[in-house]
Amino acid sequence: MTQPLVSRADLARELGYSRQRVSTLIEKADDFPEPEAKLPNGMLLWRRDAALKWFEEHPRRPYRRAGEE
Repeated sequence: MTQPLVSRADLARELGYSRQRVSTLIEKADDFPEPEAKLPNGMLLWRRDAALKWFEEHPRRPYRRAGEE
């Protein structure tokens, strides 16, 4: 059975983060899973289960803009 692939936007929707926040976390992580595919437009795709497992193992406080409570 093939694992579903997800983009940064898919992860952002599922996790409740902005796409920018997901991008920042992925780019700064030395141990984020390698993408499974790179589309001709440059979009990277990861195995959904591997990406979500990484986020579960690396809990972060929710992103808040300055001045929000």
